[in-house]
Order: sequence, then C-alpha cells, then structure tokens
Amino acid sequence: MTLAFRQIKRIDSGCVTYLVGSQETGECAIIDPLLDTEYVVEEAKKAGFAKITHVIDTHTHADHISGARSLARQFGLAGVHMHEKSGSKFKTIPVKDGQAIKLGNHELRFIYTPGHTYDHVCVLVDGSKLLTGDTMFIGDVGRIDLGGDARDKSDRLYDSLRRLLELADSVEVYPTHVGAAHHLGNAKTSSTIGYERTGNGALKALSDREAFFKYMTEDWPPKPPDYQNIIRLNKGEVSVP
Repeated sequence: MTLAFRQIKRIDSGCVTYLVGSQETGECAIIDPLLDTEYVVEEAKKAGFAKITHVIDTHTHADHISGARSLARQFGLAGVHMHEKSGSKFKTIPVKDGQAIKLGNHELRFIYTPGHTYDHVCVLVDGSKLLTGDTMFIGDVGRIDLGGDARDKSDRLYDSLRRLLELADSVEVYPTHVGAAHHLGNAKTSSTIGYERTGNGALKALSDREAFFKYMTEDWPPKPPDYQNIIRLNKGEVSVP
C-alpha cells in the first residue's frame, strides 16, 4: 500500500509540519502543526485527504503556538496524541513508549525521547522514516534550557540520542526545525541516521556524559521570545488569543 508523506515547510519560521497517510484508506495524520491550520488543511487536500484522522504533537513546543488542538476540534477527533507526561490541561490521547497507531497498513510507532522536553516523542514511520521533532536536527540537537534542570535534561537527552543511534543507518531523519540550534545556516530538511552518526556535532560529543553536558550548555543562541508564555499556551493553562 502506498504511503503518503509530505513535508510542509514554513520558511518564515523555520518550522516543518508533517503529513503521513494511507492513500488506500484515506487516513491521514498531521504531526507538529503550527497555529495556521488552514495552510495544513489545504496541503492535506492537495495530497488527496479530505479529512484528517489523527493529530500528533511530538512535545510541548516553546517557540511557537501549536495548531494541534484546533485541528482536532475541526475534524471532531477525540484529542491530540501526546506523550502521557505532557501534563496538558486539554484533551489528549496519551501515548507510551513503543505504542503505535495504524493508518491502513502503515505504522507510526512512538519512541520516548526526553531531553529537549520531558514529554518528547519521536515517531518512526514504517520503520524507515524517523520524525525527530526537536530531539535531533540536521547536524545538531534541540536545546535543553527552556525549563527544568539542565543536568537532568542533558542526561536524558544523552540516553535518548544513544537510543536513536541503535536504529539502522538507512533510517531517514526528518526534524521539526530547519536551521536551528548551533548551526543556524544549515538548510537541509532531511538526513539519515548514518549521516548524523558521523556528521552531527552533538552526536560526536556522546563520547561521555561530561563532554555532552559541556556541548549542551555552551554557545547557544538566545532563547525564543516569550517562550514561557508559549509553553503555558501550548499546555492549555491559558487560552490562545
């Protein structure tokens, strides 16, 4: 059966939303949508999907307001798929490590990868495409300084990355951000585990926890403006304006 897979890029923000679907059954999942949901719905229609059947946020975002709740309401869904530790105040469909959802014959399997946030999951599509959210970028990884203890989050991210490196070199890597973290000029939108294993600056620092902690706490760009309020909005603690 044919897998529908689309990167929906928003160059102005550097963010990437993903569409994964079964063209045979018409089931369609949207992963990490931005607040501009009309744009995503139009892209889904272009891909042949009149209805979105699943909405996933890989984590509680701190740099932009998520459109996941809006999409779930629009299409009458039971909630947004998020890790069970999200702590969101709105209706979610809690997922656990190793849990999977089916779109026809296609499988989306959740891998719990805390570090950037405590509720982060990656999504492995048919064992061959890894949606890494903010856990792994092209050439780098997601920051750990947007709430929580830096040492604890560094150790968690260290373990999460080592776990992802257990995947085959051929697995394709698709992050939620382009040109993020230390390498602001990197415009690639996809990679592979094999390439990142040797070409990712953060992964090269996985020789030991201390080296990785040093890497994760030095030379990062400024934090996103108003990130604390964005987190509150995305948790449903305050209403989206």
